[in-house]
Amino acid sequence: MQDTKNTRQSVPNFTLNNGEAMSAIGLGCWMGRQGEGPHVTNTVRTALKLGYRHIDTAANYGDEVSVGQGIGSALQPDESPTYIETWHLMQELLKTGKTKAIGVSNLSVELLSSLLKDPRTTIIPAVNQVEAHPCLPQHELLEFCRSKGILLVAYSPVGKHKFGDDEDILAIAQRLNVTSAQVMLSWGVQRGTAVVPKSEHEERLAQNLSILELSSADMQVLDRLHLKPGMHRSVCGFHSLDLGGSCFGWSYKQLGWNFGPGGVICE
Repeated sequence: MQDTKNTRQSVPNFTLNNGEAMSAIGLGCWMGRQGEGPHVTNTVRTALKLGYRHIDTAANYGDEVSVGQGIGSALQPDESPTYIETWHLMQELLKTGKTKAIGVSNLSVELLSSLLKDPRTTIIPAVNQVEAHPCLPQHELLEFCRSKGILLVAYSPVGKHKFGDDEDILAIAQRLNVTSAQVMLSWGVQRGTAVVPKSEHEERLAQNLSILELSSADMQVLDRLHLKPGMHRSVCGFHSLDLGGSCFGWSYKQLGWNFGPGGVICE
């Protein structure tokens, strides 16, 4: 077992469209359930000590206090508007100097296009965080974001380990003597996306920082994994049959997502 005690690993960065740097590998703070707790604080603290400097969090995770406590203990100090209206309010935040960059999450090409076309939009989002992994590679969205200078950030980048035992992924992992997760994370970073996996285990946290260079043949295998029967789908549990298919009260049509019931892509 690798000794991760007091080890700070070097992590590659992506440069955002405003010149700021963002770590290519982040820590996902959705712990599979809502709620605060020492498991969240300890995970964040451990990750920061290992070298993580990209923390993914959101109010609906229900653990932001614990995330903050983890950060505070590890680092030293040195009704609802539309999403477009929210973005325009966020633009003002940059003027305060309290944040280096602002971004969006779960925006499809359709919604991003509407945001960028709005005459009040003066700042292009630095990032767009979406579910992305070999079974849901988001190729079209990635190309669109790249054309606009927007960094795509992948949550659930290893697909919640629901297809890590696929024979093609296992073959790559075994040949390179790494885990399936490391293969998928390496694919994500190599294709130009930042990734935010999660784990409460220190050994896995350390492994997730150890990405590798994949061959073009390996990249092509992973790029095409979603073409296998039944594989092109979301693995997240937030899908509902309400409204003919929806997430968090938004229909798939409103979101601009090409999903069918249960998050399966409509081919």
